[in-house]
Amino acid sequence: MRIYGDGTLVHQAQTDEGIIEVVDSGDSRSLHFGTFPRQSSMRFSDPTYLELSYTQAMMGCLLLNPSPQRVLVIGLGGGSVVKFLLHHFPQCRIDVVEYRRDVIEVAARYFDVPLTDPRLNIMQGDGYLHVSQLFYETDLSYDLLLVDAYDHNGMAASVGVQAFFDACAGIMSSDGVMSINLWGSDRSTFNTTMQRINQSFAGRSMLLPVENKGNVIALATQFEVSHRDLKLLRGKVDEQEMRYRINLPKALQNLIRQNRNFISRLFA
Repeated sequence: MRIYGDGTLVHQAQTDEGIIEVVDSGDSRSLHFGTFPRQSSMRFSDPTYLELSYTQAMMGCLLLNPSPQRVLVIGLGGGSVVKFLLHHFPQCRIDVVEYRRDVIEVAARYFDVPLTDPRLNIMQGDGYLHVSQLFYETDLSYDLLLVDAYDHNGMAASVGVQAFFDACAGIMSSDGVMSINLWGSDRSTFNTTMQRINQSFAGRSMLLPVENKGNVIALATQFEVSHRDLKLLRGKVDEQEMRYRINLPKALQNLIRQNRNFISRLFA
């Protein structure tokens, strides 16, 4: 059976949460939720490489925190970011919250997400409820918080509310960075979400548009970042790019360009 152009459908199922499909095309395998856009993608020849541009942009957070020790991921998908982190940061511990059980099963079966890796803890549940529980009931803190909670209808409603971002800010380490995938073409929802992020993180946010996509990555920090701080990162970014191959020099250039006016006003 063929689907999505020249792709070959290798798995299809439907639950109360919706359709889930796995499609092979050449050297790539992709996850779909019943629509054409790829939710996740993996190269057979290089399984830990970040194939999709928006996942590369999400890892622009490494510019601001290059040595994460503990990471929380909201939304597993095909596990691209999780595998990338496990590969490049062997000492890092990663907690994942995924709403759909079938997504966890497909990520393990078709995308080689290593469920038995002792550094990885994947939980089925609601991202908002989990982060709130961490904030109110534990002392855990995270160096990176990666939020990519989408289905075929868009971003999960519960991860866009003010209380969610308040809790996110409350569980970050002092050098913590939140990286969240947003849909920039929905201007009303995007603007409201950014207002809430800025309220929770005291205005410490930056935008990183994804080239040729409607996605915009928002980076929010527990520490101040000046325009000068970003420019100083130019001396280190080429070395990082040799390891990660995620177009970090371009991400840094875009961060400097996109946020110059905002940061200049903030630190004037």
